[in-house]
Amino acid sequence: IHWFPATSKQYFQVGEKQLNPLNFQSPRLGKLTLYLRDAAGKPLPGKVSIHGIFPTLTPYFQPENPRITGRGWETFKNSCYPPAEGLTVELPPGGYLLTASYGPEYTLDSKIIEVVEETSASLYFTLKKVVDTTGWISIDPHLHTLNSDGRVRIEERIKSVIAEGIQVAIATDHNYITDYQPALSRLGLNNQLVVISGNEITHGGLIHYNNYPLTPNPELSLNGAIDATKDKVSELFTASRKQAPKGIIQINHPRSGSIGYFNTHRLDPKDGHSVCEEFDLNFDVMEGMNGPFPRPTNAQVIKDWLHFLNKGYYFPLVGSSDSHTIDKGEPGYSRTYVVYHGRPFPQLDLQVLMANLKKGHSFITNGPFLWLQVNEKAIPGDLITDQDGQIKIDVKIQKAPWISLNKLALIANGQRVLELPLNMEEDKLTTTFSTNLTITQDTYLVVEVTGDRSLFPVIQNLSRSGQAEKAALPYAITNPVFIDYDGNAHFDPPQPAPLKKIPCRKAK
Repeated sequence: IHWFPATSKQYFQVGEKQLNPLNFQSPRLGKLTLYLRDAAGKPLPGKVSIHGIFPTLTPYFQPENPRITGRGWETFKNSCYPPAEGLTVELPPGGYLLTASYGPEYTLDSKIIEVVEETSASLYFTLKKVVDTTGWISIDPHLHTLNSDGRVRIEERIKSVIAEGIQVAIATDHNYITDYQPALSRLGLNNQLVVISGNEITHGGLIHYNNYPLTPNPELSLNGAIDATKDKVSELFTASRKQAPKGIIQINHPRSGSIGYFNTHRLDPKDGHSVCEEFDLNFDVMEGMNGPFPRPTNAQVIKDWLHFLNKGYYFPLVGSSDSHTIDKGEPGYSRTYVVYHGRPFPQLDLQVLMANLKKGHSFITNGPFLWLQVNEKAIPGDLITDQDGQIKIDVKIQKAPWISLNKLALIANGQRVLELPLNMEEDKLTTTFSTNLTITQDTYLVVEVTGDRSLFPVIQNLSRSGQAEKAALPYAITNPVFIDYDGNAHFDPPQPAPLKKIPCRKAK
């Protein structure tokens, strides 16, 4: 029984004739008032996750009401977001681990406490920023609310996004244009988050893709969303381009079962040479990480992306959470860091952000901060000319203490030409790496970093086996730097053959 937040559990047997009544009584609660502060003692946004220490059960805070929403509850809800004036929560007696966090740019602060019934205590958590993100902005371009199949109201979605250190949130409910701005203003949080309206155009068995930025229109059906019943992707893309000529079309989770675009149109997963004849390349970016896991579907998408690059098709990667809930579905994991000079508040230069996204001046991550520069001037998304064949590569990696990294890979024209151990454990927050590479043809360069230690408890979604040590692992990858070796002012791909279009019959 969930008393919100207390949870009671009893085991019992049911007999054919015997009636054994079960008696439950809500426990008497203790109160904790939680405060988040930065190193200077000033209030800081963030979240506090609370876990029961055996035999104490983990609390379950009040979820959205399914009698109103018509949907199920969030299946897991043990985090809260203390405002500047603090937040008082009630917990049943027992032992708890409390972990305060504010996204991957900050340290954690954890406390183990014993709650006693009908008593009160105040807890202060201090979080320090340890990652320098000057010149970059963090975005999550794939988020859901109750306006489609999400489990949270817009207000709670906004609070959860801010608590994970995201600066720009793009609303992408299915076939509906959601507007976060009124709720953001009501909450008084315009100085902490920029919100953009979008739409996840959803046609089951065909494609899921985002289109943004869009302008909500309450006078139209679905707030102005396009008709998603068209049977061809090209027709959907055309409608989206007509609605937002300067907008971005983002292919979502392209290897996700029967809704992934690359699966439904049979893009060859081995080498990317062939695809269904109705496959339309008129999109701008593609999700390289959907959610926090470097899982098989995300790993295959990275392979597909490299196949595209080898053939001369460039679709910058974006990372997003596709968050439908809060806990075990945290927004911001994964995320995209985009080059952006200047603070986004109070006014974001949307044209600059969209242009840098389309160019791929960005990298994707579920935690590590990754910087790549070639020949001391080119960043991801750039094309440079270098005809002497001697390439200088500089990499800088930053991370918070709760993130562990153990490997760096340099990818050139789809091949891992260099792999190095990193040994970035808790106490090593920054490292740099420089090397020279000799090339004899046009080349694109990508850097990838990985870790083997779980991101739990910040990311609470465990592995399928339920083990924390096999949960989401650190991962980041840059978009490519293109090098023009032959001096013709553009990039000549290593495998220039076009995609082979093959007939594909639709399943009945």
